[in-house]
Amino acid sequence: MRGCWVSGVVATCLLLCGGSSLAVAGPAVEVVVGADAPPLEQLAATEWVAQVRSLFDVEAAIVESPSGDNPVVLIGSPKTNSAVADAMGADWPELSDQGHLLRSLKLKGQEAVVVGGGSPVATLWAVYELGRHFGMRYTAHGDKIPAVKPKLDFTGIDKTLEPQQQQRIWRTVNDFPVGPESWGLAEQKTMLQQLAKLKYNRIMISVWPWQPFVDYEFRGTRKQTATLFFDETFPIDSDTPGRTALDRSPIFTNPDFAAAKTYDEKTAAGKKLLTGIIDEAHRLGMTVGLSISPLEFPKEFAAVLPDAPKPHGIGNLVIGPGPKQTPDDPLFRDLVRTKIRAYVETYPTIDHMYFTMPEFPNWNAPAKTSWERLDEKLGLESVIDYGAVVQAARERTTVANGDRGESAVQGNITTLDFLHNLDPDGTMLKAPDGRQIGGVLTALDPALFPIADKLVPEYIELLHFVDYTARRVVQNKQLLAKLPESAAKRSMIILTLADDNVGVLPQLATSDIHALLNETQKLGWAGFSTRYWMVGDLDPTLNYLALAAFDSSVTPQQANVELIDGICGPGVAQRMTLAFDAIEKATAIIDEHDLGFAFPVPGMVMKHYASGPTPAWWEEANAAYNEAMVEMYRSQTRAGKAGRNYILYHAKRHEFAVTYFAAITALRAAAQAKKDGDNELAIEELEKALEAIYNATHCISEVAASNSDRGLIAVMAAYGFRPVSQEYERIEADE
Repeated sequence: MRGCWVSGVVATCLLLCGGSSLAVAGPAVEVVVGADAPPLEQLAATEWVAQVRSLFDVEAAIVESPSGDNPVVLIGSPKTNSAVADAMGADWPELSDQGHLLRSLKLKGQEAVVVGGGSPVATLWAVYELGRHFGMRYTAHGDKIPAVKPKLDFTGIDKTLEPQQQQRIWRTVNDFPVGPESWGLAEQKTMLQQLAKLKYNRIMISVWPWQPFVDYEFRGTRKQTATLFFDETFPIDSDTPGRTALDRSPIFTNPDFAAAKTYDEKTAAGKKLLTGIIDEAHRLGMTVGLSISPLEFPKEFAAVLPDAPKPHGIGNLVIGPGPKQTPDDPLFRDLVRTKIRAYVETYPTIDHMYFTMPEFPNWNAPAKTSWERLDEKLGLESVIDYGAVVQAARERTTVANGDRGESAVQGNITTLDFLHNLDPDGTMLKAPDGRQIGGVLTALDPALFPIADKLVPEYIELLHFVDYTARRVVQNKQLLAKLPESAAKRSMIILTLADDNVGVLPQLATSDIHALLNETQKLGWAGFSTRYWMVGDLDPTLNYLALAAFDSSVTPQQANVELIDGICGPGVAQRMTLAFDAIEKATAIIDEHDLGFAFPVPGMVMKHYASGPTPAWWEEANAAYNEAMVEMYRSQTRAGKAGRNYILYHAKRHEFAVTYFAAITALRAAAQAKKDGDNELAIEELEKALEAIYNATHCISEVAASNSDRGLIAVMAAYGFRPVSQEYERIEADE
């Protein structure tokens, strides 16, 4: 990179692609970094050079020292750049390792701005903050240049930022073709670069036991399962609606796995993908963790677990401990350690390991014995007794209440007893180079919050999943206050930006997320992690989180205006805010009435092929989506060219939603007609449903911007167009 540096002012703009140049008229900007600047500050300099060209259409060059002839940007800190030390002197403030600043001053008679931080990555964030100051907006769709060209003016800038949310975690990979499981490394890298601009400092790679990301053997049984998308296949043929947005592959998949056929080829591709994500995140100054469910295994490992229960979950792909496994069973302990060490050795540069409690635990029978053992060791009953814990789980109003709540907390207790004995010598999370990998416990049952400080060692962080959607967590926010202070300060909240149960429809929950951030900050929590599947709808929430993480006074409304006015120009934000409000309303209606409404699994569409009246709330949710769509199309006419293209994506996503409701409404009418023996009417309604599915999918194909969008096309074909077509053909044949 240093080979790209130049001395003095040059007449061409420095490009990052191997020495190419582009002549641009106008004044130059000089960018000064330290002679031995850390790689992240070198990256910050090159990023600012690129942003200058995009924002101002002027030349920019990295120089060794300012000439006195041009405006100057000084990048770094007094420790890394002597020019910053000379310019700031005693005025450099005390900054944390995440604190960063922008400060105007005069240098050799020229306007200058110091762009620096308390660490190299904070300096990189400061450069992106300077871009935001001049109108650049960072979205999941890429950088958006301001609709109104800014003036190159370095005067009057004075901003110091410290994090209000210390830990800002982005989850990736996960599952489903509509989620980042379908993103190849190129798309993952693009998103990581946007996340750096949004100042995320941690990446959590969430993986499942059956995915092709690790290989291990235990007592003669080798892992054999290496699949994506819960082992569902998504064929693409000439009749697939929206196929113009897809490549010519006969099956939709993550592009990095397209050529992989065997277990070994798939696993090699998976290792390459995750290693690439880890390396890119580290390059951008983020730490990286792997999130695994330690007690779940591909079903082939039933061969080494006596009386293992039947495979469970979507696709029946995993097994866990059964009645023959006790929390102190050495065989099961060795199996779990083997799996964990396989991940550590496969990805030796990770910084954290997240252990997730099973969502539907069935290891409940030993719970009372486990509680007694934990109580003897930790003194749990000095705070709360076993009966009160179970009662709290049964009586709460989260999704996991009643029998499911009792099962969940009992599974937690057994698992915690097991984990307390899993690593007696402290070597399980040692990296091959001797580093200690940080541990994070995910999804501790809320009924156990009052004793979290006793149950979970102080060197383990806590990531809390209270309920499926942000709205539901807000409704149960009193649970958050039950954490003792010592546990709260190492706790992070999972913010569901978009839930897989609400599914493939557009979602926003920014107002509820705002309420949760305020609540957890008041309680002294450390930060948050995201949870989502389709990312393209989430720019309002992403923009809000980027601002609120460093300024707790920011509201969603202010963040929306900042985002839309920046991208689209003045006079657009008001209507787009109305659209965002309507999306939040639709999201809440679906969440309240039918969690699982558009869950992207087989039966997603055909489950609505049932006789009976259309639920009244369907019309209410559809009206909200229709309002959002109308406001977006109205906004589009007021926006500049770049803003119009940006709004079109969102408008089409909501046209998809409206048309999706048309499809399932027609399905409901067809089912009723079939029940009434009116096959002619059933065929007519099925034709309407097919046309609506086709049109909905076409809406996405027109604006598909990610493999999540293309995955939605594949899902609509597999779970919508084909099964409805088959039903249409069956009834038509009966005629």
